[in-house]
Amino acid sequence: MREPDPTGGHRRAACTRSAEHVRSGAIPPNRRTAAPRSADVAANRYVVMDRRSSGSQVAAYIRGMIFSGALRQGDHVRQDEIAETLGMSRIPVREAIITLDHEGWVTNEPHRGAFVHGLDENSVRDHYALLGMLYGLAALRATERGDDEGVARLRVAARELREASGPEDVFHANEAFLRQIFAMARSSRLASLGRLMTGIIPGNFFELVPGTIAAQKTGITTIARAIRDHDGSRASTAFVSLLDGQGERVVALLAARKILWVPDPTAEL
Repeated sequence: MREPDPTGGHRRAACTRSAEHVRSGAIPPNRRTAAPRSADVAANRYVVMDRRSSGSQVAAYIRGMIFSGALRQGDHVRQDEIAETLGMSRIPVREAIITLDHEGWVTNEPHRGAFVHGLDENSVRDHYALLGMLYGLAALRATERGDDEGVARLRVAARELREASGPEDVFHANEAFLRQIFAMARSSRLASLGRLMTGIIPGNFFELVPGTIAAQKTGITTIARAIRDHDGSRASTAFVSLLDGQGERVVALLAARKILWVPDPTAEL
């Protein structure tokens, strides 16, 4: 575990450098969050953020710092410096810390502050396994509850995803496909859980994680065909397999960046 920097000098610079335009992970639908643009952070200029969702934007900003390696396991998350860098009060920063503590990104210690828990191999794999099970259930319910019109729309969405040429187009086509799955599932509970699943990758998933575009196109095609054939079990299994594979690609990326740690099996949670 790295010791916190008592001077805060290099951490302040890291805060400024990592204030970039990001979007939350590309897999969950409707989880896009705006964040500060790098052009606004030059030469000691404050970043002005949308106050309507500033807490969630700060959370996305801190996730981005952890993902980029600017903050590592054991580092002190200096709330005053983040508030100053982003040009806001500490209130949305505290809100973000509470959210990140609940998500497992940081540990908030009384009278000491928040420290990075970071990304561990088991949690990353479990995150994508949970996504696979959630989307797999949604696909099963979509098969059971969807009508011919819904299936036709799903096939169009799958075709548009297959034909998408770049990460940005794939991102939007993938969201459209997932929205149609949840619409066909007709379950507010499943839709709510889908919105709650924040992404690990703080940006365009398909742009940042190598190999994910081809895998997503293949997997979505299999899922769409299974739903067309009224085979909900096959669609569900395909979703689980797709997300397991995407999770392994994320693990490989984070390991290559040296920002992934392996939990000690003897340590207490």
